[in-house]
Amino acid sequence: MMKVQVQSGPGLLCVGVAKPRPRRLRLNAVFTTQTTAGTDSNSMAASASASPSPKWAQKTITLPPLHRGCHLITPKITKEIGEDLSQFNCGLAHLFLQHTSASLTINENYDSDVRDDTETFLNKIVPEGYSAPWKHTLEGPDDMPAHIKSSMFGCALTIPITNGKLNMGTWQGIWLCEHRDSPTARKVVVTLNGI
Repeated sequence: MMKVQVQSGPGLLCVGVAKPRPRRLRLNAVFTTQTTAGTDSNSMAASASASPSPKWAQKTITLPPLHRGCHLITPKITKEIGEDLSQFNCGLAHLFLQHTSASLTINENYDSDVRDDTETFLNKIVPEGYSAPWKHTLEGPDDMPAHIKSSMFGCALTIPITNGKLNMGTWQGIWLCEHRDSPTARKVVVTLNGI
């Protein structure tokens, strides 16, 4: 039950609401874990004594210079990490692009028109050229627009791993969006973790 208190005076009106005390709920365990020697009981990996130990793998992949636009890079990524990826039954793949004028995203993997249309859209919403309102143009008229586009999509992706494969939808693919006019090699750090 809520109580309302009102105090008033010359030019003053104060309303206070007393909130009811929260009830204490009794929770039953949703899951149980069995710990093994050297395993943290709070870890998800400690779910059973027969569970495999958590694993990690990391690799830096250098992508070749690509012209401006959105490029499907799923085949290149899976080829580079395939051997390590196959060692995981359940986990996460984290991709991190080490650049500020390109970006990563997940989108349509079949129709290349989607990539072309995305590039067209980005170019319409982020003005470019020396007449654009940007102060940061040290590396040319495509410099600041590339940074803005990079921030829109971001530089990191996290994808689930299931039974040794990236668990994406049928029509999903990993894109590298190159926002600069001059092709540049790009580096992606891929970190795999799981069991």
